[in-house]
Amino acid sequence: MSTATAPPQWAAAYQSMSERFSPPSYEPLRTSPGVPVYEAPPEGCYWASGICWWSIQAGPVLVRTLGMERAHNGHRWVRGAVVDLYLADGRELHDVGLPSSSLSRDVEHLAEYTPIRIIRDGLRRPWRAVAVPQGAGAAWYRKAAQLNGSAM
Repeated sequence: MSTATAPPQWAAAYQSMSERFSPPSYEPLRTSPGVPVYEAPPEGCYWASGICWWSIQAGPVLVRTLGMERAHNGHRWVRGAVVDLYLADGRELHDVGLPSSSLSRDVEHLAEYTPIRIIRDGLRRPWRAVAVPQGAGAAWYRKAAQLNGSAM
């Protein structure tokens, strides 16, 4: 003869709590029509505050600013630009954040793909954007015209 006993009182309370407070989903919070959704961040990027942040690297890039957003970049609160990037290795990154307030201010006005050079004067200095000269960056200007949909 088997006797079944009821589970202890705490087991029912634990079960109801685990159903109400299930682990969060790790779906990206920023999804817009026509914007790719990254399950894992692309190489050279990381997720923080629902934004895919680019780990900034010095060098030439094409940038187009989509808007500005105040968010936590995983280290501190910043007013960062949300941009589309075309990198020197040929990769395109869409809808990524720039985790530097100074670099974001420099590119805030760039509504079309524009060639810039990202620089930093020292390890603890802010990231900055400088214009690429037309003659020295002819290939970058041709690629920017192609991405902007105009012939050059």
